[in-house]
Amino acid sequence: MTPIAIAFLILALVIIWGGLIASTVFLMRRPEVAEYPAGGEDGQFERIE
Repeated sequence: MTPIAIAFLILALVIIWGGLIASTVFLMRRPEVAEYPAGGEDGQFERIE
């Protein structure tokens, strides 16, 4: 492999695994939504599809 290919491989690995780790840490710190935005409530007899 050429040095440029190795550099791009390392860059791609850092982006993919870094995003996975950042997402995991974020979900561990805030596992649930504290509050939902206003609106979007279903009516009593409204069908949800």
